[in-house]
Amino acid sequence: MADGEKSKLKLLYTYEILKKYSDEEHLLTANAICEKLSELYGITAERKSIYRDINTLMQTGIEIVSEKKSGFFLAERTFELAEIRFLKDAVLAADFVTAKKSSELIGKLCSELSVYQSESIAAQTYIDSGKKTGSEFFIYAIDTIHRAIALKKKVRFQYFRKRIEDGEIKRVFARMHEISPYALIWRDDKYYLVGNYGKYDDLSHYRIDRMGSVAITEEDARPFEEVCEYRDEFDAADYAARTFHMYTGETTQVKLLCENSIFEKVVDRIGENARYDTPDNDHFLVETEAFESEGLVDWLMMLGGSCRIIAPQSLKESVIARAGKIISRQEENQTNASV
Repeated sequence: MADGEKSKLKLLYTYEILKKYSDEEHLLTANAICEKLSELYGITAERKSIYRDINTLMQTGIEIVSEKKSGFFLAERTFELAEIRFLKDAVLAADFVTAKKSSELIGKLCSELSVYQSESIAAQTYIDSGKKTGSEFFIYAIDTIHRAIALKKKVRFQYFRKRIEDGEIKRVFARMHEISPYALIWRDDKYYLVGNYGKYDDLSHYRIDRMGSVAITEEDARPFEEVCEYRDEFDAADYAARTFHMYTGETTQVKLLCENSIFEKVVDRIGENARYDTPDNDHFLVETEAFESEGLVDWLMMLGGSCRIIAPQSLKESVIARAGKIISRQEENQTNASV
């Protein structure tokens, strides 16, 4: 590259140097920037030209802090350090993201930081490969489904199940699905597609990590207004709030009387927009709309004796039946063990 062309790029390179090698704890003097320009890009620059370039960058809205004698640092970035830490933890928490892809994503996030901040993040990062059971495919599956939703087209995919054969866990092809897609929801560390299987007039869920060969079809998706109560826009946030462990069922008004000791557990799951009341000093009442499903029964069983179902009666009967089945199975095991 000719010297004239390099000179034209000097302003951009100066910004890149500030982005990569400066932060609040690591300032760069004009002389240091000149050295980096020469070392990294083969550009010879005078100290006074650096001041002019930084002034130009600041006029474009880029926030650069100047401290006398100490030098300059880039004060505003696309992501702040705290935001990168948060996003990094979200990537690490997602079991469906492979260890390799997690490392790549964190690397891209850290490229928004200075090299010193990036090193700090890297030192605090541990990827548990044993928990990361997803595949590289899921990123492309999510992208394909997003495009299908935007285009209002159906998606076709293979769906797999896991089962044990000869003591080994194997991924077994179940069957092809063709679904009208409406939303993608991340719940309980799993990614789900919410859509309609044309044979039924309801919504169903499909885990992205169990999909294969996802493709957009030429067929128009069925309008979600035909299979749920939402109009104009599919409210994924509301829908997720009413599902438990991504099980569907009939919508019902659930009313619970709970001990104060589990208040935070209930609020974390149901949310703060439910109706709460305090009948006495030891209990609280909560009333919310939810799908009456196996997932809801599972959650109520985990709350144990700290929660009493006021309504509906059908939900109460489902929990009693589940508890009876557990007791019966334990008694059966005890009898077999004593024989």
